[in-house]
Amino acid sequence: MAARKRSDITILIPFWLISGIGLLTLAGLDMYYFKRQLVWHILGITSMLAILKFSDKNRLKEWTPTIYVAMLILLTLVIIAGHSSKGAQRWLAIGSFRFQPSEFAKVSFGLLLGLIFEKLTDAGRIPLGFSEVIMVFVAALPMFGLVLIQPDLGTSLIFILMALTVASVAGIRKRVLVAAIVVAIAVSYFGWTHILKEYQKNRIRAFLNPKKYRTSIGYHVIQSRIAIGSGRLTGKGYMKASQAILGFMPEEYTDFIFASLAESFGFVGVLVLVSLYVMLFLKIAELAQKAKGLYEFYSIIALGSIFFWHALINMGMTMGALPVVGVPLPLMSYGGSATLACYLSIGCILSLSR
Repeated sequence: MAARKRSDITILIPFWLISGIGLLTLAGLDMYYFKRQLVWHILGITSMLAILKFSDKNRLKEWTPTIYVAMLILLTLVIIAGHSSKGAQRWLAIGSFRFQPSEFAKVSFGLLLGLIFEKLTDAGRIPLGFSEVIMVFVAALPMFGLVLIQPDLGTSLIFILMALTVASVAGIRKRVLVAAIVVAIAVSYFGWTHILKEYQKNRIRAFLNPKKYRTSIGYHVIQSRIAIGSGRLTGKGYMKASQAILGFMPEEYTDFIFASLAESFGFVGVLVLVSLYVMLFLKIAELAQKAKGLYEFYSIIALGSIFFWHALINMGMTMGALPVVGVPLPLMSYGGSATLACYLSIGCILSLSR
């Protein structure tokens, strides 16, 4: 019991240190966003404590199908009566309060993956064959499709990456893996020709040739790379990130906050942040290994993959190594729904590992 308590406390250390760095970076850019984000962190802590107080692994398992269906209903309501911003319809409003259901849907999907893979393992269907892989991706398809329609390509891909992560941990037969790669190529071609909107295609084109789109969609990445490079070893100093503060770099509070951090604190600041993320990932893996049941094990892996893929994709797109798909940096980017979802995820992980 004592060892598990130490692990829980240890996992909260990088979690809250990353949160502190995020708040510090926002305060250096604009106190308005800092104050609002601080409120979200307080609400997040409250929600995490509520999960630890009123739920355990048995209750989470029992409620997983209900939570999943509820999230599907909310995602459908977004399509029907959601609020639009910047060409995307991703938010629901209750009075003056707006939230993004897709962020919370990731948590529910992580718990559902735990339930699915527990049943597959108990039935002796691991490593995964063709029918098992189809079953997993059929489970991912409703949320993937509803989020893609909003449209939100980055968030929709997270559901697929979560399923792939847990499937990789469980094991996939080689012939299935080869077939999956072929199907992925075919689906990518179909998606490019029939599903992706023109601005989404332009993001990929800008990734391949940012200079050609330097005055339009490639502008974000070019300014982000300038900000990161200008930070050099130790940065320009706190509250001296000129690219961000003077408005040269768009989305400096949200998608490109990593560049704001790099400009302020340089390579040293980036190294500290990346080290904290690595520590968080390792502690999540440690808790998964200590899990007493298959549902707990797979659920912790799935929930942990949310942090991993968000961090990898965000840093990659900020540095120009990946296309810009609007994925926030966990606990760093400004945003209430994403922040609350992080706290809900870590609350579930702690509850499942007890």
